[in-house]
Amino acid sequence: MQALSQLSYGPAGILADGDRMPSSHGRGSTPLYPRDVRQLWAPWRMAYVGDTTPAKGCVLCAIAAGDDEQSIHVVERAECTFTVLNRFPYSSGHLMVVPLRHLPDILALDDVEGTELFRATQRAVRALSSALAPDGFNLGINHGHAAGAGITDHVHLHVVPRWEGDTNFMPVLADVKVLPEHLEATTAKLRQAYAAGSPTG
Repeated sequence: MQALSQLSYGPAGILADGDRMPSSHGRGSTPLYPRDVRQLWAPWRMAYVGDTTPAKGCVLCAIAAGDDEQSIHVVERAECTFTVLNRFPYSSGHLMVVPLRHLPDILALDDVEGTELFRATQRAVRALSSALAPDGFNLGINHGHAAGAGITDHVHLHVVPRWEGDTNFMPVLADVKVLPEHLEATTAKLRQAYAAGSPTG
């Protein structure tokens, strides 16, 4: 399973394959990642990460309350969490698992919330496996702005389905990401998978 750090690289969201960082020893530069690591390109996400419009309140709290257009893409509501499709996905089925309580980071979660966040993540993986049959997953939390978090005041966990060969030339050449399915269709499939598996039980 690849680290989620390969998906988000700070505010710009993207580093080119083979980008380098200064060596701590002052001897040239050191590769950020091995040359044979393929990046999951997502340049179309710049519509999100490049948006400088001031946020009005917490978008995740608004989604939970049903007050945001993204609320229609919530696929599960549980006692302590909700799970929603990412509006600017890295891949089809990219979910965010979110605690209902407005909390800035994982350190603020109590024991019950921490447990329920992970249980909800397990349910998300099961539902995605049933509905979309991916070959793997990236799971992780971007903890703080420097780590690439776009929403820094409400902790959430990303569940990103991966398929063999899901990196391709389209985003590199044309800033276009080919997503095979509309969010509404993915939402319907996932809700059916959640219901069939009774994952909240």
